[in-house]
Amino acid sequence: MNMKNRGVTLLELLVTVAIVVVLASVSIPSFQRMMADNRLMASYNDVLVGLNVARSEAIKRRQEVTFDVTSSTPWGYQVKVDGMESPVRVRRADEGTVSLDDEDFSVTFDALGKATSCASGCRLTLTHSRIGDRVIEVSAMGRVGRGASS
Repeated sequence: MNMKNRGVTLLELLVTVAIVVVLASVSIPSFQRMMADNRLMASYNDVLVGLNVARSEAIKRRQEVTFDVTSSTPWGYQVKVDGMESPVRVRRADEGTVSLDDEDFSVTFDALGKATSCASGCRLTLTHSRIGDRVIEVSAMGRVGRGASS
């Protein structure tokens, strides 16, 4: 009898499924870590941009501008110009996996871009519930940048 082989055998199917299960069990945890790290970095960059916007608005408008954290989990902030009722910029996180360490954090930049409320510098820490934290530092001169993680 001359029968042609059509399809796969049960053994071949089981071996293929076993290989797929092993590969998935190895890759899913690292994928979840990558997604969590991306969320933390996106939040970090958004807060960093907010601080830089506050400083540049202070220089551009030649008046004090304040960066205020409005909530820590999920994080939120606003940038307000001195004397104006409505904020220039308002941001809030979509979810609560990233939080800020200090809900009362506030930095005021003067007309020269100096952080008048941070005489010895300020630190703001963003923390992800599973992977760690990132630190933003504001110097007394108003420089906003990456701080050392604790």
